[in-house]
Amino acid sequence: MKETITIIYPPAIDYKFMHQRPQQMMKVLAVLGANVLFINPETFFKQDKPIELPFPSLPNFKVVKKDVDISPFLVGKVVLWCAVNQGKEINRLKPDLTIFDSCDLPSDEFAVWKDLIPEMEKKCDIIFATSKSIYQSHKKKRKDVWLLPNGADFDHFRVASTPIGDRPKDLPVTKGKPLIGYYGAIYSWLDVEVIKKIASRYPVVLIGSKIIEINHPNIKVLDMKFYEDLPQYLSWFDLAIIPFKMTKMIKATNPIKFFEYLSAGKPVVSAPLPELEIYKHLCFFADENTVLEKIQDAIDTNTLEKVSERQKAASENSWLDRGKEALRIIKQKLNEKT
Repeated sequence: MKETITIIYPPAIDYKFMHQRPQQMMKVLAVLGANVLFINPETFFKQDKPIELPFPSLPNFKVVKKDVDISPFLVGKVVLWCAVNQGKEINRLKPDLTIFDSCDLPSDEFAVWKDLIPEMEKKCDIIFATSKSIYQSHKKKRKDVWLLPNGADFDHFRVASTPIGDRPKDLPVTKGKPLIGYYGAIYSWLDVEVIKKIASRYPVVLIGSKIIEINHPNIKVLDMKFYEDLPQYLSWFDLAIIPFKMTKMIKATNPIKFFEYLSAGKPVVSAPLPELEIYKHLCFFADENTVLEKIQDAIDTNTLEKVSERQKAASENSWLDRGKEALRIIKQKLNEKT
């Protein structure tokens, strides 16, 4: 099928808020030729113009205010790429094909979504799952489910393998010690005791949207940084961490930051997430009892060869490859419906 496809991401997340899977997938689908409309709810960040082109080289990727009439921009078959809470948008837009991008298990902090899942499973033609456990949960109820893990924006983060520019002034003073860093949501799924254990020996910086308080003299918490600024901050990390609690929801997580850390070639110490098991040769798994030992091991064994190995793995798990697989499945399903 050669006709243009219009892919709409309904209003679920601000375009400028924590550049995550929705922003990444919509961009690569535009790179691959789809006409993409990212509907911006402006929950946290106001959009200056009704329609913005974040990438001048991609005029087919538009960020659109939620009250703008999108009908003039609909070309060819219309595909709705939905988060879990967008059942009403399916009814309103009546697309040719509907996708449920299932990114989190509806438990613990996301238990509120549990009652929304059956509606999405019923209304959507395709379900993409970011992890094996999410895939298996949907697969018990229907067949049109595909595993589509998260990936890396390799070119954006590869430059962070060595320090970029001047050291940001808001990073903590390290006094010659390695800087241990994390970025992402500072939320209840962070294991505060693990972080404090790390801070008993090393300076720690946490960067992100803050929901919980973490107070320790050796921990500095910075506000969320825009996506274009993250590589500079990451470039000054000596080691990156993923200090999550091992809850049911977290065990189903496929963390994007892991692939971004790898893109920069950084040594990584993480909670033992099942989705990262296949990458255990590229990172160190730790809990509160072992985290200091694992950090020391990661620092002591870091070499240029290890940096290269991590970056190679990140480049082999690109968002572009994920987009190609998604577009293949979309076209296949549209053909089946014609």
